Amino acid sequence: MSPLILLVDENEASAVFVRPLEQAGYQVVHVRNTSDASSYAAHNPVNLLLLNIEDEQADTQGLIRTLQQNHPHIPLFAMTSSDEEGHVVSCFEQGAHDVIVLPFYPRVFQARVANLLRIFGVERDVKRTIEAGDLHIDNASRMVSRGGQKLELTPKEFELLLHLAIHLNQVCSRQQILKDVWKHDYIVDTNVVDVYIRHLRVKVDKGYKFKMIRTERGIGYSLRTPLEAE
Repeated sequence: MSPLILLVDENEASAVFVRPLEQAGYQVVHVRNTSDASSYAAHNPVNLLLLNIEDEQADTQGLIRTLQQNHPHIPLFAMTSSDEEGHVVSCFEQGAHDVIVLPFYPRVFQARVANLLRIFGVERDVKRTIEAGDLHIDNASRMVSRGGQKLELTPKEFELLLHLAIHLNQVCSRQQILKDVWKHDYIVDTNVVDVYIRHLRVKVDKGYKFKMIRTERGIGYSLRTPLEAE
């Protein structure tokens, strides 16, 4: 299972933060405040907390302190646009395990995230191949094949299939897919998930007797293997 990073940011999840993490193979989930972070962490195996701190926030140190106290065993990485010495030192004093100043080099960011996970003993297996029946997904090369035949997927199709594979034989709601794959808490009046599922079905299931991508009526979708599906 890929390490799960919980991004705490009151604004929309910026691609500046998310893209380098996804390119490195991590799962990224976005919440807007410490309360939502605690709720999510209580029910999901969060491996790293990533906090985006804005200079104008009234109590930036309080955010760090709250997260550290509520989740002392999860590494806390703070991002800030302030390079003022006292501010950065204070972030560490309040409990941050690392601090990076924006803007940053993506590869440096990736390396420091990997370093924190390594220090906290999180096994980084994001490069391993996920196998589901005769479906093979290589996280590192982003190559997908079924029955030995290579499948040509768009980047978003790959991300959607990977999300379903990570939750193999589990039901994924449309809302959760939108949040984890499209990085939106909700989208009103859209069928984007259904459209991409149709695309995946053509590429993954067409020509095969066993259909792996299943519709869970009224809920969402799942990726099933033969032993679990029937």
